[in-house]
Amino acid sequence: MCEVVYEVPKAGMSYEGFVTILLTALAVMLAVFAIGVAFLAVWGYAGFSDAVKKAVGSQVESAMDLHLRKYPDAAKFIALFEEMENRLVFLDTVQNKIVNRGAPKTVAVASNSAVQEEKAKPVPVPPIQPIEAYPGGGQANANAESTESTTSTDNAPDAGADHS
Repeated sequence: MCEVVYEVPKAGMSYEGFVTILLTALAVMLAVFAIGVAFLAVWGYAGFSDAVKKAVGSQVESAMDLHLRKYPDAAKFIALFEEMENRLVFLDTVQNKIVNRGAPKTVAVASNSAVQEEKAKPVPVPPIQPIEAYPGGGQANANAESTESTTSTDNAPDAGADHS
């Protein structure tokens, strides 16, 4: 058989040097492979997320169309809003007619200017009737053994002027 024998030249490279070069080349190949796998992972994730968005979008769009058919369209909402505003204006005018007074009436010019300058006479106030004392209100303490009056003028505070 024909076998090829590789001989390392004895001049410059030893076994340890050959293993070091071989392991360095293997590490570089693994690093390139890892970078490639990372690139493919990012590219695959972007493609996968786009595919998921498209699939979900088509599913949700059909479900939303089906669900939104239950509700009226925007034009109907606008018409309902305008109708509500018209009713509100009508009710506001009715309330103003009921609650508020009408416009004040103007007074015609009189031939006698003294009549127009005459001021309204004040309404007389009826005289105030004093309130009768409450029965039993004379004594401060009904159970007191003393028969002296508790409302002596010496100890009583000044009540002010009598307004009756």
